[in-house]
Amino acid sequence: MLRTLWAALFSVVSTITFSTATIILVFVRAPAHLVERVINIWARSIVWAAGIELKAEGTELLDPNQRYILVANHYSYFDIPCIFAAIPQPIRFLAKVSLFKIPIFGWAIARAGFIPIDRKNRRTAVKSFDMAAQRIRKGNTIVVFPEEGRSRERQMRPFQRGGFLLALKSELPIVPVALNGTYDVFRAGAKTITPGPVTVTVTPPIPTVGRSLKDKESLAQESRNRIGRILFGESFAENDAPTKDEEQKDEG
Repeated sequence: MLRTLWAALFSVVSTITFSTATIILVFVRAPAHLVERVINIWARSIVWAAGIELKAEGTELLDPNQRYILVANHYSYFDIPCIFAAIPQPIRFLAKVSLFKIPIFGWAIARAGFIPIDRKNRRTAVKSFDMAAQRIRKGNTIVVFPEEGRSRERQMRPFQRGGFLLALKSELPIVPVALNGTYDVFRAGAKTITPGPVTVTVTPPIPTVGRSLKDKESLAQESRNRIGRILFGESFAENDAPTKDEEQKDEG
């Protein structure tokens, strides 16, 4: 409980501080690498405050001059800072529109080029993917959580196709990323933080150049299988996904 209170207080102070710094840097048109540096320091400070022992694997597979569509499993609020801290890329997220309404923090992520998405509104969701395409053209790697929300069980939910469609249209490589340990640190519905190890594992990029939009299904399945085998071992099955009834039960 003390760790949770400390991490919460620290996160608030850190987020206000670095969000303010981001707003100022964007306002004065500072070099992009300074904004990326501030975001990275913020992420590392959040990871440190939670007592997470962060390990990154496979980041050498990423070309610093190439941009990607990263797809990752989603267990925890700590997934985002862990990705920022572990992966050396200028990363932007598709984030819930409600986050942009938070004073200071919301202003910062809006000005830094993060992308609001309201999945309940199909028309605005399409606009969000158009914005993501613009961020890609400006030189950002985009992270997508294809489960479209935090999983409340260790078992991953089915992957939705939007992020893979974005990758095919932009012809950027898809990189499946496994987040192992954030479920134990602070899963959805948890009341307290449990410090511990988290490993962010980057898998080899999957080329999309020359592939058809019809391939989005197979790309989603391949990505999910890669992540599943890292999290659960070779016994992970392709159809190891909750049924529609189970998903509704979790969401309830």
